[in-house]
Amino acid sequence: MSTLNTLINHSKTSFTIVIPTYNEEQDIEKTLHALTSLNYSNFEVLVVDASTDNTPEIVQNYDDERIKYLRQTRGYGRSAARNQGILNAKGEIVVILNADVHLPNDFLSCLHVHYIKGADYVLVESEVKNVEFILPRYIQSQHRCFYGPNTKINMNWTEGFSCRRSAAISVGLFPEGSHSPLVAGEDGWFGELLEKNGYKRVFDRDMLVKHVMPINFGDFYNQRLGRGWGVSQIWYQRYKMSIMELIFRTIFQTFITVFGILLIFPVLRNAFRYSSYSSKGFLDFLPFAGIVAVEGMTNMIGIWKGLFESFSVIMKQRSS
Repeated sequence: MSTLNTLINHSKTSFTIVIPTYNEEQDIEKTLHALTSLNYSNFEVLVVDASTDNTPEIVQNYDDERIKYLRQTRGYGRSAARNQGILNAKGEIVVILNADVHLPNDFLSCLHVHYIKGADYVLVESEVKNVEFILPRYIQSQHRCFYGPNTKINMNWTEGFSCRRSAAISVGLFPEGSHSPLVAGEDGWFGELLEKNGYKRVFDRDMLVKHVMPINFGDFYNQRLGRGWGVSQIWYQRYKMSIMELIFRTIFQTFITVFGILLIFPVLRNAFRYSSYSSKGFLDFLPFAGIVAVEGMTNMIGIWKGLFESFSVIMKQRSS
């Protein structure tokens, strides 16, 4: 064994990888296989599960003592599952992973270096793996356009996110939702809490994790619907907008989206931008234009869904 591997395997930094799952039987086995191939020994995996499919059986039958199955008993939704995992973690550092993310075998050894140098939370680069399909290729191209190496956006969350367990607990863990479980936006909110409280961030774009994205329209639709729904939830639950502010914001956003689609130019502009980042270049221009339009309308449907949810909560509060 090399000196480097000896240091890695006997290091004092301990990791807990937390994976919230809900009906992930198609993805979870490949993710666990990638984890058992890591070249770092001091870690555990907590799968916090609320599934109704065969995910529990797959995880519980996996032959590796480092992989542990926990039935979700804390609240509802992804944030609650993550928080249950963090609270049950034995590791000093927690890595928050989705069930479709595949870590490279040196991932923890690279993280180890950052944390012994004083990092409190670490962001890494991500890449969609199944770009032979049009929808994943669209998502990857969009990611590179908005969040690629040449962008200057202030990011506080990425796939493969990790932080010190003590820091996560000190900021109150992931926001779970005060009235209903948050379906999107909670991860960036959590990262901003760490930044606001002065924790040291490291963004290592040389560390690359790959993940799988939806290849069929139904899954893509549900994912984008959730994004819009989460936007509305954040408006109400984080920014404390009144119902009138929510209605105005939703109507205004709807007008901008519909007008942009009918005008066509904004759709074509975004399709042009995204296709310039595609592995197939401008051959994807027309398909991307259609996806841009569908994505915009789907996001708006999600925002309206979130508005009705917030309105229902407000009415219940007033009647109680």
